[in-house]
This record gives sequence, C-alpha cells and structure tokens, in this order.
Amino acid sequence: MLPASKPLRIIAAAAASVAILAACAPDAVRSRQATDFNAYLDSLRTACPNMMVGTNNISEWLRTSGSRSDDDYVYWLDQTSRLYYQRISAQQYRDSVSAALGGRSDSPALDCIVRHLPANRPTGLPGGRL
Repeated sequence: MLPASKPLRIIAAAAASVAILAACAPDAVRSRQATDFNAYLDSLRTACPNMMVGTNNISEWLRTSGSRSDDDYVYWLDQTSRLYYQRISAQQYRDSVSAALGGRSDSPALDCIVRHLPANRPTGLPGGRL
C-alpha cells in the first residue's frame, strides 16, 4: 500500500506536466485566436495555388485545413506562424521547412509564402504570449 502522500505527488506531477506542455504548445495549436494569421493563410490559397514542398501539397492543406495528426502539416503551420509573427527570419523559415518536408529552400512555394507576407505584421502572438 502506498503512503497517502505518494498519490498526491503523482497527481501533482501529472498536472504540472500538462501545464508545461500546454505552455509550450506550438503556434499552430493557438492559431484559432490569430485572426490576422488565419487571414494570411486564407490569402495564400489564391495568391499561391499549387504549392508543393517535397511531396507535401501545401495548397491542399490550406484548402482542407490540414490534419492535426499529420506531423508535416503541424510542423509547416507552426513554422509559418513563427515566420508570420517575426519569430524566425525568412531564411530560417526556408531552411527549416525545406529540411523537414523535403525539397529546396528556394522552392516556388516557399518563395510565394515569403513574398506575400504582410509588410506590417505583428511581432508577438495574440494574447501577449511570446
């Protein structure tokens, strides 16, 4: 039999783990609050039709809102959010996305995504999160 304090410590540790993971959620998970970012993604559907990076069809992801179970989509969305909110440079974006999804950092799809970034986009996430 466990001492009474042991189950409480396990519960406290589990709760702390959940809180830490929630705080570290990728930008993609929080994008529901990001209306400007979502509008940017919507604009890419018409500005950049037929986007492919490696074997990944970004245009299809934008058309169907992707799938949270698709690691490539979640990664792309998170990196695109970081680019949009100026947390990474355009070159860092190109390098990271092309490395993760395959393809070249100078692909037409990545060129179009970067080219259509709004000039005066925000530098912080909605709600003041870093």
